[in-house]
Amino acid sequence: MVLSRNVLSFSLGTFFAVLSFIPLLCAATTIPAPISVTPDENWDGIDGQWSSFALQLGTPAQTVRTFISTACQQTWVVLQEACMQNGKQNDTCWNDRGWTYNYTDSSTWHKQGYYILWAEGNLGYSGNGFFGYDTVALGGLGEESVTLPNTTVGGYITDDYYIGIFGINPKSTNFTSFDDPSESYMAKLWHQKLLPSVSFGYTAGAQYRFTKVLASLTLGGYDKSRFIPNNVSFIFAPDNERDLVVSIQDIRMTSATKSDVDLLPSPAQVYIDSTIPEIWLPLEACQAFEKNFGLVYDNTTDLYLVDDVLHSRLLAENANITFTLAQLLTGGPTVDITLPYAAFDLVALPPYRNLNKSSSYFPLRRAANATQYTLGRTFLQEAYLTVDWERANFSVQAVSWTLGMDTQIVPIISPTLMNTTRAADSGQNDSSKSLSTGAIIGIAIGAGLAVALVASGAVWWFWRKRHMAKKQAAIDAAGVAAVAAVKRMPSERSDRETPASPATPAANNESTVIPKAELPADSPVRHDMVNGFYGPQKSGDAGSSSPTVEADSNERRVYEMLGDVPTPLEADGRQLSEKETMMVRERRYNGVPEQPAVAPAPEEPHRRLAPVTAEDIAVVNRRGLQNVSPITPRTPRDGTYLEAEDAILSPLSPMGDSTDDSAGTSRRRFSYEC
Repeated sequence: MVLSRNVLSFSLGTFFAVLSFIPLLCAATTIPAPISVTPDENWDGIDGQWSSFALQLGTPAQTVRTFISTACQQTWVVLQEACMQNGKQNDTCWNDRGWTYNYTDSSTWHKQGYYILWAEGNLGYSGNGFFGYDTVALGGLGEESVTLPNTTVGGYITDDYYIGIFGINPKSTNFTSFDDPSESYMAKLWHQKLLPSVSFGYTAGAQYRFTKVLASLTLGGYDKSRFIPNNVSFIFAPDNERDLVVSIQDIRMTSATKSDVDLLPSPAQVYIDSTIPEIWLPLEACQAFEKNFGLVYDNTTDLYLVDDVLHSRLLAENANITFTLAQLLTGGPTVDITLPYAAFDLVALPPYRNLNKSSSYFPLRRAANATQYTLGRTFLQEAYLTVDWERANFSVQAVSWTLGMDTQIVPIISPTLMNTTRAADSGQNDSSKSLSTGAIIGIAIGAGLAVALVASGAVWWFWRKRHMAKKQAAIDAAGVAAVAAVKRMPSERSDRETPASPATPAANNESTVIPKAELPADSPVRHDMVNGFYGPQKSGDAGSSSPTVEADSNERRVYEMLGDVPTPLEADGRQLSEKETMMVRERRYNGVPEQPAVAPAPEEPHRRLAPVTAEDIAVVNRRGLQNVSPITPRTPRDGTYLEAEDAILSPLSPMGDSTDDSAGTSRRRFSYEC
């Protein structure tokens, strides 16, 4: 019964353990949905009007507006000091710069110190930032979607980065050493299982389309309704600081008065970065733009400023500029991104590039070298960028401007997740690839039934084993009892006595009882010898003159042969062999005619050399040495004379000459020890 209780408790414990593991199993197989970040409804910037995104920083939360940066992995905001004038805050500056951040008002701020703002340093951007850790939440006040504590935040007052920046690059930040990196916002989302992968989909939006189309940002996936699919995929460039690189094979312009004008003398590899607004191209390409658009380069601001006359003419031309992108400089699949002139029709405000007044400008910049070739937010107005950081590839598609399209958020599943599924490119809305509730319940029920079957089998096996053990114990007990009964039988038949043997009479007329298995002696029919006849006799027969007794157990005496062995005859000290002794014995006691003894063949006398005496030892040394006694050890030779038994390769040490040995008796040998 104790065994059954133990088995039952084991089975129930296993069952409940599996039940407790089911939630973890379901949680491990659940794939989180992508995060669609809602853009702010403001259009900000002094280098053009761009759709921005609101963030909540600190405790209590402070709202700031930022631009998306594909190159940066940190969150940068404008400090309150940037808009302080005469000890007071300038409200116009505060609003133009997307609101400011005061870290002294946050109870969750942990400072790290001042560091250089490195982003776009190769393009002439510079500044210092005061860095630390604070709480960051996506969305404006009341629209927070995800809140993460201890996120890297940098504050600055420089005008180069006029609006704050929200970095979506997953790289870590190393303040002091590479041994203790600080995770980016994207990496934190991934490690806390809030994203299906470290990826994103982004387009900058366009204020010239319809009634101003806002930007689109999806973390962990992309919005399929915002672009026209193509089959071109790009892989990351080897430079970690410039990974999203594409090859521009061709740039062509078509306008009301011109057709298929080539604006790119030679292909070039450019970097896609949403941190900056302009498009940076080689000087030859910029000169082609100048020629065909009538642009004039301003050496003071390094901008292509557009006056009212040129602006009116460009509006009338309404040119379309098509960028042909590919992985390689020549050949391979390509994708075309077409930008209307409206995408280049921007307005710059002071203090951008040290301007004194606002002016229309064409967002084209001359690149000094290949490291400055860049496609900024101007390009991303008409291009949708999808980046998968884990697989190190990305794609560029043309933005779809079809009205009335429903949002289609598609996740990009990380290759490290279990039970991953690929996002379908059909028209279905795959917002999540997590297991359904029915599937989870089915898994739980199936696991419970499996555990119950295993437990039942274990209980039955232990019960059967115990039952067979009891059965075997009963059989063994019965056998022991039978053996004990047989042993008790002679003592129970005390009225029967074993007749004494004539050879060994019992002392004091006591009978010796020898226990043995036999038939009962009181059978009514006996097969005994009576009056010389053998046959069945009844105990009550009239002819019986004496009571029936058992057969006589007297045995015939066994007499051994004489034990004396004839004395072996020796011949020359040789004893008879065992075979010869038996032959003599048979002849003597069995009546075998005695044969004449044949003496064994005489053996040859042992030959032993006579002992050698001292007188027999002769001098054999040719040097005339005295005789060497076979007992006294020989004095070691000094090697002065080479004897016959001496070898050329002697094991003696060659160190020193033996002739210099004054004693003449010592020789050194090699040592073979370590």
